Amino acid sequence: MMSVRGVTGMKGAFKGAALRTRAVSSCVARNARRGRLGPVQVSAYKITLETPDGEQVIECDDSTYILDAAEEAGVELPWSCRAGACSSCTARTDNPGVVDQDDQTFLGDTQMDQGYLLTCVAYPTSDMKMTTHVEEELY
Repeated sequence: MMSVRGVTGMKGAFKGAALRTRAVSSCVARNARRGRLGPVQVSAYKITLETPDGEQVIECDDSTYILDAAEEAGVELPWSCRAGACSSCTARTDNPGVVDQDDQTFLGDTQMDQGYLLTCVAYPTSDMKMTTHVEEELY
């Protein structure tokens, strides 16, 4: 994490205070990788999760992984590595183009084209519906 110390010119308002800049800088970097330049914009999307316990609806912005948003909403989903390198958090959607999962290294192009996604490294790009707990379908 990066911090800024000793900001001057503000009559000491921030003197000695560490300002957290990681969230903004990482979001800007991710947007630059996606070809989006300019101000940081946050959009919240409605994610409908079909789980073995029934349907759950959560909100997730475009800079939060779906797994993290589910946990914040109190919905337990399977996970293991949290790095997109295994299949524990696999889910499936009928519309493969509604997530950005460039950070994953496990799924092949064919699997992603079939709608499979890894919730631990998937960012939503629109409202979506997905079925969770589908790891066994991959094998």
